[in-house]
Amino acid sequence: MNKKIIEEFQEWIKQNLNDPLAKTLLENSNLTKTQFETFLIDIFSKHYHSVFSKSEIKAALRLKGKVSRGAFNRTKAQAIKNIIKAIYTILLLGYTGIFDSSKLDPFIELSQKLDGYIKNIKKEGNYEKYSWIAKILEEELKEALNFNNKKRKN
Repeated sequence: MNKKIIEEFQEWIKQNLNDPLAKTLLENSNLTKTQFETFLIDIFSKHYHSVFSKSEIKAALRLKGKVSRGAFNRTKAQAIKNIIKAIYTILLLGYTGIFDSSKLDPFIELSQKLDGYIKNIKKEGNYEKYSWIAKILEEELKEALNFNNKKRKN
C-alpha cells in the first residue's frame, strides 16, 4: 500500500485530534481520545481510500502505531456504545418531559451558532478564536440548561 496515502490520512486524523475546538468538545464528551480516533478512522477511512476498508489496515492507521484488529474493534465498540448512551440520555430527557421539542430549541440554536462560528473562523483563518468559541459554547450550554430548569419550576 502507498505509504504517502497512509501518511496523508494520519495527518488528517492528527489535525482533527489537535484542533482546539475538537479537543474541548472531546474533553467534555464521554469518549476517550483513543475511542474518538478509532471512530474517526472507522467512519472516514472507507471514504478516503478504498483500500482502507479492511480491518487490519484500519488498525494500522492508529497514530500511536499499529494495534491488533481485535483491539481496534474493541475500542470501536466502546466508542459506539458511548455514543449510543449519549443519544439514549437525550431521548430519556425528552421522554420524561425535561426536553420537549420547544425546550430543545436553545440547543438547536447553540448548534447553529457553533456551525456559524466555525465557518467564520475557517473563512478568516483566525484559529486563535477556537478557545473563545469553547468558552462561549460552555456558557451558552449552561445558560440553556438553566433556562430549561427555570421554565420547569414555573
